[in-house]
Amino acid sequence: MFSHLFQGLDISEFHCETCELAKHTRVSFPISNKRSSHFFHLIHSDIWGPSTIPNVSGARWFVSLIDDCTRVTWIFLLKQKSDVSIVIPNFHSMVQNQFEVKIKSFRTDNARDYFNQTLSPYFQSHGILYDLSCVNTPQQNGVVKRKNGHLLNTTRALLFQGNAPKSYWGKAVLTATYMINRILSRVLDNKSPVEILKSFYPHFRTSNGLTSRVFGYTAFVHVHSQHRDKLDPRAIKCVFLGYSSTQKRYKCYNPSV
Repeated sequence: MFSHLFQGLDISEFHCETCELAKHTRVSFPISNKRSSHFFHLIHSDIWGPSTIPNVSGARWFVSLIDDCTRVTWIFLLKQKSDVSIVIPNFHSMVQNQFEVKIKSFRTDNARDYFNQTLSPYFQSHGILYDLSCVNTPQQNGVVKRKNGHLLNTTRALLFQGNAPKSYWGKAVLTATYMINRILSRVLDNKSPVEILKSFYPHFRTSNGLTSRVFGYTAFVHVHSQHRDKLDPRAIKCVFLGYSSTQKRYKCYNPSV
């Protein structure tokens, strides 16, 4: 329409300010599958919460810590968001002691809890660089955001299938993390995060050799002879709630014990 008005004009560089104001959209974020080539040089982190229902231990948040190279995920439950100031230095010490490497960079959003009077000096004294996403731009912290989405989807599924109360979400999210760390991933060339980590650090205890169990299902826990009479039951009926991170044992619950 009215094309004769533009004859002889180059409209390829025509810019309409009104159109920009009326129809402006954000530039799409390209998907990147690039990973660090060094273990623990880049850690992704995010704090989830608060949960409207506290976990049975009183936790209302959890913090995710993900190695960019292997995508192995660690989850720590928090009673207060400020507890992240304790978790991160402890995690850094574990990495240095178990893997003999140093964390080079820490990627997070702009949550103030990462830049308090405890963590900021700690990062600076250890030469750990901040890698912050821009405000209202969670796509720049996409690795941990997608991982948290996967974790929460799995957590809900575990709670639903096990018919467990919502107050057991902490047990469920830890179990979900245990499972996801052992699931094959296309990003990792159809290997699991734990498989890659163990291939370079076979000494590191990523599991206790326990057989996988179904969250929320019935488990019969043996009663040792010193705790029962000859005619007492030899087992207690419990509910399976996950795996211990410090011992070769399952986590089971019986309200009467």
